[in-house]
Amino acid sequence: MRTVTRETRISEQRKRELIVGTLNSICKHGYLNSTINTISEESGLSRGLINHYFASKDDLITAAHRYFLQNADDFYRHMANTIEDRFDRLFYAACGPFLRDLGYEELLIHYMSAAWIVPEIRALHQELWGKYRAYIGRRLAAVAHERGMEIDIRMSAITVTQLSDGLWVGKVMEEAYTSDECCIIIRKWLCDLFGEDPDKHPLRPDIDLETYPTSAPMPKRLRG
Repeated sequence: MRTVTRETRISEQRKRELIVGTLNSICKHGYLNSTINTISEESGLSRGLINHYFASKDDLITAAHRYFLQNADDFYRHMANTIEDRFDRLFYAACGPFLRDLGYEELLIHYMSAAWIVPEIRALHQELWGKYRAYIGRRLAAVAHERGMEIDIRMSAITVTQLSDGLWVGKVMEEAYTSDECCIIIRKWLCDLFGEDPDKHPLRPDIDLETYPTSAPMPKRLRG
């Protein structure tokens, strides 16, 4: 029994190394230029192991994307479970892309471009946007209910998520403004909606943003 457990642990570790190597390869070489060779080089594992654990390169790349999104999902769950104030829970959820820095900012840009040629990747993005919009909608509804307000939850959720996504894409592509400035813009919109004082809501929550429970652990990537 102990041998099986050890083999399973080694197998899962190798899969994680291949997945992280794939994400590093995509950041460095792009989606289309990532190959079995570049993934092998980034992961430090052999081509044979890639073929052993995954049916194809595309299967591995899709699995890596799913793994990355799971880490992000666990990050948002960590914030939801540790931030008590309902408005702050909404605010920091909307600022999530600017609070989590693992060094993979350009990764989703590559995956977005791949969504037009790989149906599985596009489906993952659609699922991601749908879940995020629904989550923000629940947070908006909770704050509105607490204040006895009636707002258009659906339209507000669309506005907040597109504001966050648009700022994030522009920040990554243009590099002309900072994460803090993005959070300031989002904070102002939400404070205007609910009549809150922005100064009462710091740009960063007073919780550990580096360490959180996750089923998809990832090392921080050094840029450059």
